[in-house]
Amino acid sequence: MKLIPGAVISYVVLAAAVDAHISRGSLSPQDGHYSKQGMSEYQYRRRATISNAADMASLTDPSQECQEYNYPSSKALSGKYPGYGIANIVDGDDQASKVWSEIQKSGIIPNSVQKKGATSHHYGISDQSSNSYDSDKDPDCWWTATGCTKPKHDNIGSDLTACPEPNTWGLTFDDGPNCTHNAFYDYLSQQKLKATMFYIGTNVKDLPYQAQRGLADGHDICVHTWSHRYMTTLTDEQVFAELYYTMRIIKDVTGVTTRCWRPPFGDVDDRVRAIAAGLGLRTIIWSHDTDDWNITPDGDLSTSKIDSNYQSIIDKQTQNKLDGHGVNVLTHELTLNTMGEFQKEFPKIKKAFANVVPLTACFNVTQPYVEDSYQYPIFSEYISGNVQPRGVPSLDGMPEIQVGSEMTIVPEKQQTGQGGFSSASKPATSSDSTSSSEASALASGKSGVSADEKEARNKSSAYTVTYSFLSLLVPILMTLTLTDF
Repeated sequence: MKLIPGAVISYVVLAAAVDAHISRGSLSPQDGHYSKQGMSEYQYRRRATISNAADMASLTDPSQECQEYNYPSSKALSGKYPGYGIANIVDGDDQASKVWSEIQKSGIIPNSVQKKGATSHHYGISDQSSNSYDSDKDPDCWWTATGCTKPKHDNIGSDLTACPEPNTWGLTFDDGPNCTHNAFYDYLSQQKLKATMFYIGTNVKDLPYQAQRGLADGHDICVHTWSHRYMTTLTDEQVFAELYYTMRIIKDVTGVTTRCWRPPFGDVDDRVRAIAAGLGLRTIIWSHDTDDWNITPDGDLSTSKIDSNYQSIIDKQTQNKLDGHGVNVLTHELTLNTMGEFQKEFPKIKKAFANVVPLTACFNVTQPYVEDSYQYPIFSEYISGNVQPRGVPSLDGMPEIQVGSEMTIVPEKQQTGQGGFSSASKPATSSDSTSSSEASALASGKSGVSADEKEARNKSSAYTVTYSFLSLLVPILMTLTLTDF
């Protein structure tokens, strides 16, 4: 899904699919999509029996999984977040404004990198921007134009791409959580597979119990923006809001502050990377693409073509064409068809690749979150069968969904602790190494956080964001019945 320099590709089909995810409407049990027609197909009814992630995970009928549900803090959350279009800082959100101001003052955003022109609704790059950009010099390190992953401006870590370990398939799924994913997540659990999940903010807000399952099942959760647009076509503030509010809703719902993100369509340049880095996020691209998002009936490509795309990646491994490293593959939790396609292809993947692992294992990341109570296995531990991270709550032990969370933000280059996603992070030698050093530090009355990171955390109140706790109200009862208009 990459623009050819000088060409205009707007991905109209994908725009429609994504629009189905981000426009408030009904949930279709046929494909897990939100309907773009709003309430024109289904009306909602409250699911009185579903009150937590464990209840949700027990459902097996997609038509039940995709009924809307309320939770105690749903109304309060709605007032704290953007709507379903491109995110901007919410009026009156002083804390978001302070964080944004601090990033601007830090000087990390390069003034020389300009916003790119967009097609309709920011679902593509305009002809003018595509044709006028100097791809040979590539001053912006614009992935969409050149595939650049090594920033050309200061204080920005390089993008993570292929897994460095040979014979390894890096397992990632974009665009979740999907309301119909129970059977798919059950399959991943049965196969003892963990993945890196790139969640869309609006989906997390609408489907919090599904998002909680992602964490409880041992996957690692990353940001995939609020509304899934071409990020280089947005203003600085919109880029910030797309990332910040996705981080915050993941924190409110799951209790973790993630430190990784993937740009929709891979569209990133040094301006966007810098804002993400200011928020403490490492940019992750991919090395190989299945194009499964475009599978019929939602897209234009036949199932046989998607099968062929999977096979092409497999063939590179079996024919020793990967230059001694692994792959980081883009696949999607977008629809039942994309999820089903992976399940169909997995036996062939497993036969060709000795290791199928999440990106935490690929890059030996033991601490993907700010919260240091979670410990993920490094590569050697994962492939030996130790696949479950420690400290992750069970499905029936997930925390209550919050509106007033504390979110600590440390710029990416100042995350020097062991086992993180940051380009400045020290390598982890085992999942015990970080926790052991922290236990020793705590026993001696010292902090387990590195001096640089501690200084960064305490440097400004704008980087330690505390939201006032709100009283939780009794859930609003919804009695509308699910019927066709």
